[in-house]
Amino acid sequence: MAPPAGWLEHAFALVHGEDGDGRREAVAAWKRKHVDPEWEDFSLTTCSEGCPWPEVMAALQEAAPLGAEVRTVIVPAADNLFSRRRGGPKDKKSDLPEAVVALLQHPPQGVKLLLVAWATVPGGPGNPLGSKPWTEWTKAGRILKVGALEPAEIPTFLREEARRLGLDLQAEAAEMLKERLGGNAGLIKRAMEVFDLASERRVISPRLVEVMTYRLTDQRVFAWSEAWQKGQLAQALRILKECQEDDFEKSSLMLVGQAAREVGRVASLTLALSSGLKLESELAQAIQLPPNQAWLLGRSYLPVATRMGLPRARRLLGEVVQCERDIKGTALSRSPTPLADLTFRLWREWGR
Repeated sequence: MAPPAGWLEHAFALVHGEDGDGRREAVAAWKRKHVDPEWEDFSLTTCSEGCPWPEVMAALQEAAPLGAEVRTVIVPAADNLFSRRRGGPKDKKSDLPEAVVALLQHPPQGVKLLLVAWATVPGGPGNPLGSKPWTEWTKAGRILKVGALEPAEIPTFLREEARRLGLDLQAEAAEMLKERLGGNAGLIKRAMEVFDLASERRVISPRLVEVMTYRLTDQRVFAWSEAWQKGQLAQALRILKECQEDDFEKSSLMLVGQAAREVGRVASLTLALSSGLKLESELAQAIQLPPNQAWLLGRSYLPVATRMGLPRARRLLGEVVQCERDIKGTALSRSPTPLADLTFRLWREWGR
């Protein structure tokens, strides 16, 4: 799904959310719009992952090279830039330095900035996107969310994807897909592409969903994450091996995407707890848990987030990001090492 044209026009912009495919498409489209390929090596600065605001400001203050019109800065993993200091007041502009606030409110000429957050940055009162200057960015259309679909949006999205591929999606099959795939737009797209290849009659029936979702690796992806969350390392490694033997590239990306969602939720929850949120409804909203999954808060996420704490959660999220980069870098060699190492790390962190 192409990012909105209005968002692409902005030289200062933010994209956030758990949909890795949507995030990559948005970043690529924004770069095509704002970065001259001839000058990219000289005029584009990509900040380090998890970098602080001073590093971003320093990159923006660098002079554009002779012959280039603008200096462009991309922050590829900016989740930490939206955190609050422990115990800080909720209405304090997300604890942004005054120089940063001034720059974000009045972007200067000659520089461009794209912030990329892997998790959904929460909005509303008391949340990072609920205060200035981010509320002004929202009104101006500078912020693009590519996170999980809301429960009410999933059926429409399923129908649109089926219609796009010329498939007849039966109502019961749509309900089954909603339950099994959740609101991950990227996963839904990949599922529909598999149905497009597998359905000779061009009809997605409940029986076809029952048969194909396992082969889509989706069920085993959840079984993999459930295994390391329950401390079953051998089981998790066995499932990992089966998934990669079936379809190395797709399954690897799906597995690391599942890890990013789980770790991202824990990281967001630790951030919400550190900002003073206590009500279960507020915490569930902070990590984008749909109503039918709210029970997972106390059973799965809250104990881990309380035990892990914000610094460890951030480090673990950074390791998931690095794993995805490693997977893409070793795609030709089909190395199982990055995900095997991540599986061990996740098993250890969840079991502490």
